Amino acid sequence: MPVPRVKSLTEADRVWIVGGPGCGKSTLARALAERRGVEPVTLDALFWGPAWTPVPTAEFLAGVERELAADRWIIDGQFAESVDAFAHRADCVVWTDPPLRVSWPRLLRRTVRRWVRREELWGGVRETLWSVIGPRSILWYAVKVHDSQRVANQRLFERLSSTDVLLLHARDSDVHSLLK
Repeated sequence: MPVPRVKSLTEADRVWIVGGPGCGKSTLARALAERRGVEPVTLDALFWGPAWTPVPTAEFLAGVERELAADRWIIDGQFAESVDAFAHRADCVVWTDPPLRVSWPRLLRRTVRRWVRREELWGGVRETLWSVIGPRSILWYAVKVHDSQRVANQRLFERLSSTDVLLLHARDSDVHSLLK
């Protein structure tokens, strides 16, 4: 197995943070970016257009490539379309992977807070009651994809284990433990 280019998360210039909804990706990205003096990038901001409509794939991938062109970046999120773009360009891939019993209540609080406060999200969208409780709600989506996303991330880590990318798998509920 090759030696990783960097020895720790805090040494990495190019960090990709993956995990399911409510798993702490953006929280970790913001904390790490603040320490490093860079702006964190969330893939949701590149992927979602107005009215929760995905932007065309070519536009999304062009946005990803623009972000990856920087010398230093901290990007959170994962979409199947962009996995190959990140795989070997990151110095470190962090998989935030708390149990569903931890991530789902966190996601519920965040989603309800966004709805109550009418917080503007990507593409100018805001949570509505229907987006909180309807069939396309992030809350239901998180439950539906939890197991399949874990399998996909296990495969990603297996694939990257033969590279010089530092792989960190955080199974506990506190992503800030990675910053110590």
